This record gives sequence, structure tokens and C-alpha cells, in this order.
Amino acid sequence: MSWMFKSLAGLSAGGALAALFLSLAAVAAPAPHKPFFLKDGDRVCFYGDSITEQRFYPAEVQTYVLTRFPHLHVRYIDAAVGGDRVTGGWAGPIDLRLRRDVYPFHPNVVTIMLGMNDAGYQPFNPKLYNTFKTGYVHIIRQLKKHLPGVRIVLLLTSPYDELGFKGGYNAVLQRYDAYVSRLGRQFHLPVVDFNTPMNRILLEAYHQNPWGPAREFFPGRIHPSAAMEMVMAQQLLKAWGAPALVSGVKIHSGGSVRVIQSAATHISGLTRKNGALSWTQLDRSLPMPVLGLHAKWKQFLPWTIFLPPQPNPSYTNKAAALIDQLSGFTRQLDQERLAVTGLTAPQYNLLIDQKPIGTFTAAQLANGINLARYFTPMLLQAYQVQNLVWEEIEVHFEAWHGVQTTLGNFGWKKPNLPVTTENSPAAAQDVLDVVRDMGHLQSAIARREMIANQPHPHHYELVPIPVMPRPNLMARGLSK
Repeated sequence: MSWMFKSLAGLSAGGALAALFLSLAAVAAPAPHKPFFLKDGDRVCFYGDSITEQRFYPAEVQTYVLTRFPHLHVRYIDAAVGGDRVTGGWAGPIDLRLRRDVYPFHPNVVTIMLGMNDAGYQPFNPKLYNTFKTGYVHIIRQLKKHLPGVRIVLLLTSPYDELGFKGGYNAVLQRYDAYVSRLGRQFHLPVVDFNTPMNRILLEAYHQNPWGPAREFFPGRIHPSAAMEMVMAQQLLKAWGAPALVSGVKIHSGGSVRVIQSAATHISGLTRKNGALSWTQLDRSLPMPVLGLHAKWKQFLPWTIFLPPQPNPSYTNKAAALIDQLSGFTRQLDQERLAVTGLTAPQYNLLIDQKPIGTFTAAQLANGINLARYFTPMLLQAYQVQNLVWEEIEVHFEAWHGVQTTLGNFGWKKPNLPVTTENSPAAAQDVLDVVRDMGHLQSAIARREMIANQPHPHHYELVPIPVMPRPNLMARGLSK
């Protein structure tokens, strides 16, 4: 069977596939959910240390919003620096960091994830803990003071990989997380727990196989892999009320062919001829491409613009597939459902825009399949959006992180100011010109994203596979 007939998650046909999908009743009446947290015109800043600096979960969040809400205009900035604590780090003390790296962007949504470095990679230290408490409150108050009306979201830090054991440094981090949760209640701010679900997935994977894919979840024990940060994006998006549904369709082929149910899509031109069904479908959104599932993403990125790897249909990262399975990412955030009842042939080929997608039994189609996990034209379009997102993030990262935060090396003596040609000396003029030009390039890429993410109509064909007659062994003298 060719790769086009395989599920992206490597699932076999039949029961394993059916277990993944939601019931067809959900197509008719999707579960109500709260309005999505982000609004048109929002400006989101991800603030933190090297875990956020990797840009993986911010890229996943941005890609989800672009593909699931293609008419929502939201801008993003990753203002994270490796090694940072609540007091700041190598890129400057906290007030400088906020004044230079956050306020000029004028965000009205700021997420904060700190703590991994603050606890000092040692047993619980009361002095470090008190510094963390004081510093975290200071950050919240400064953001509220300088960004009136800002919506702050507190993120509990990702876990420290204890190689399958409990306690140790991650227990210290959880103590810090408990304090951040109390701050959420004190300041009436949403709190999103990364540590608990990620640690559960990690321990369960170690329990299944201590020497298996779990050892790829946290290379170096501190920094999550690209696929593991998918769980971070998942938790944040769920807290923000992100819907699972991409689209939902149920068609009945028996008797008079008709559309029974449809959600978040428009169906036209439904016909049946010689047992084959065909129709045109225009969904309101695109499925979600998963970082690291079908491409090898580098863990620690080089100090040059890193272009995203292209998805490889014949490659499935076992660690990423296990994370998807244990986290329920597909079930919770990526449902592009198709169900067809009343079919008479045993098996059918599904084609979209004349491209083979998969071979399914009539029973599978009646139960419903999730097209989000197949290499459909819609998913390939979503990967194009993801590539643009990463290019935009990288352009900003190189201009801000690689130049602006280190301008002291070029003779600039005012690192507490936003980089402009007016407040910078001639010695840094060429560098600042590059920063400005890359800012223009970032905006241009963002405009391309809002073109690339618009859904297109696609032509579906469900073609029965002829049943080959069994050979007449008696006629060929092979009865014995």
C-alpha cells in the first residue's frame, strides 16, 4: 500500500481508526465551547526563557489560529531569551527587557513562562524562591502599568525530565508552579498548566518502554522537542477555547443520495453515478499540521535563519506519533470528519482533486474517518502556512535576538531604548538598517500568510473498488 493510503499517524484501518474519531452525533451537534480567547486585531507576546525561545509552541499556536480562523488578523512576537529568570538575564535586567523587547510591540496579550532557571537546578532553595515570588509580581505589575488593559496569561513551566522517576528537580518546579497558580487567583489571571499533562505523558511513555521514544521527548532533559511543545500549544489553545472541528460531513448514499449533516463547510454538486459519489466541498478552515510528525526539526537552532523542513509523507517520527496518541491532540483539536452511509461495495478509493487519499471499507466510512490525519490538498496547504509562520518568526528572531539585544557589541551605548535610526549612533547605522528592513520583510510575510490560509473548494470522489471474481477451480481441474 502506498503512503497515500496510510494515515498520517500510522494507524491501521479498522478498529484503531474508528477508536480515534468522534461519534457521528457530534457532526450534527458539535459540543458548545466558549468563545475563542483571541480577537481580531490582537497582538500577542510570548515572554519567557529558552523553552519559549525555541519558538516551537508559539509557532504551533500561530499556525493553529491562521488555519482555524483564516479571517482573524492577529500579530505575534516571541520575546524570550535563553537563561532568563524573573530578574532578567544576559540580555539585560527585567525592566530593560520589558522596556526594550515588549512595550514597543504594544501587545494586548502577554503570556509568561518562567521558572526553569529561577529554581537554580538544585534542591529547593528558599532564597531563590523568594526572589522568584518578588520578581514575578513585579513583572505582572509592570505589564499592567505600561500596557493598560493587557490580558496576561500565566504559563506553568514545562517539566524537567527525570528519566521516568518522580521527585527531584521537577518537584521543585511544581512548587514554583503552585505559587504562580496563586498569583493567577490573586490578580484574576488565567493560568495554564504545562507541567502536569506533559509530565503525565512523559511518565506514561517511560512506563511503556524505558528505552523507547520517551528519551526523545526532552533532549538534554530541559528543552522539549518540537513535537513535545505541541502539547504546550495544545494546553494553551484548549484554555483559550479552541474548537476541535475543522469540518464535519455526513452523506447518505442509499436511495436518494443526500447530505444528512454538515458543519463548518459547504457541499455542492453531490451526485452518484455507477456507484461512485462525487461532490465539491468548501471548508471554512484548514486542518492543523503537527510540528515534528513528518519532518525532523532541529532541537537547538543555529544563529542563521533556519528554514522549516518539508513534510515527508513516507516518514513518521515515532516519538511524535506517540506524543500525539498520549496527548489526544488530534482528538481534541483537529477533527476533519467525513462519514458516508448506505454504501454497497466492500471498499472504496477516496480521491480529492483527483489525488488518491486512501482506501476505506464501507464500514469505516459509515463510522467516519478523520481526514485531518491524511495528506490531503488541505493539509498540504496548511503546511505552506506553517512554513510562512516559521519564516516570519525567524526573521523577527534574527533581527531582534541576533542584533538588537547585542548591539552593545557594535558600540551602541543605549540598549534600554527601542532600536531606531534616531536614537542610535552612526557606528550601528548599517546594523539598524538591516533590522528595519527585516521588520518590513516580517510584515510582508504576515500578509502572505493571510493569503495562503484562505480555504479553497475541492472536488471529492468516492469510487467503489470492483470485487474480483474468485477463480473456478473445478473448471481448471484444481479441485483436489
